[in-house]
Amino acid sequence: MCYQQHDDRPAADRGAAYRHGSLKHVALMTLGVAAAPISAWADGVSVTPWGEGWALGGHAGKAIHETVKSGEAFNPFAWEFKDYKIVSTGLQKELVDFGGYSKIYTEANVSYVWGKEEYYEAFMTPSISWERFMWDDTIDTTASVGVGMSYTSEASKLDDSGKRWMVSMIFELEGQPAAWGPWSIYGRLHHRSTAGIINDGDGGSNIPSLGVRYHFD
Repeated sequence: MCYQQHDDRPAADRGAAYRHGSLKHVALMTLGVAAAPISAWADGVSVTPWGEGWALGGHAGKAIHETVKSGEAFNPFAWEFKDYKIVSTGLQKELVDFGGYSKIYTEANVSYVWGKEEYYEAFMTPSISWERFMWDDTIDTTASVGVGMSYTSEASKLDDSGKRWMVSMIFELEGQPAAWGPWSIYGRLHHRSTAGIINDGDGGSNIPSLGVRYHFD
């Protein structure tokens, strides 16, 4: 003989309890579904071997008046150029691959600046990228942003800070057409500033540039 337990609670309380249990069940299922791709992404994280992920690039550009803070430095139609030109070469190394979705790089650059002044600059800038775009089969595209340190051979009036050591930032978009093999082209905005942390000073500079990069593997 089978006995069914009788619930003496009012109908409203039974309905609320049922809805609470259902919501809890749905929430747990949602968390489980969301955790699956996150777990798969985490399982795909790998450290790039030392002998892989190297690239050598070179770019050239000219300083602009517009600032990153105002956002106008990202708008080519608003640029007003200064009498400062730059040529630069940089050695890039891929460090970590987050399942092909994102990567961490570091890059060491040496630059020559001339025009109103003449001096050299060296900067080391780690960066993080986004690697997945729907057109990657045609043009393998990478968008990245990096923060590091920069040093100039003299305190330049371009930076208007009186300092040689400054924070270095790069904003870059790189495209590697399938037909180009190991070669790619990139556009970059190189930003130097005190960032409010270098002796609490002010000043900075922005230089957009175009370049090409050779990937060794």
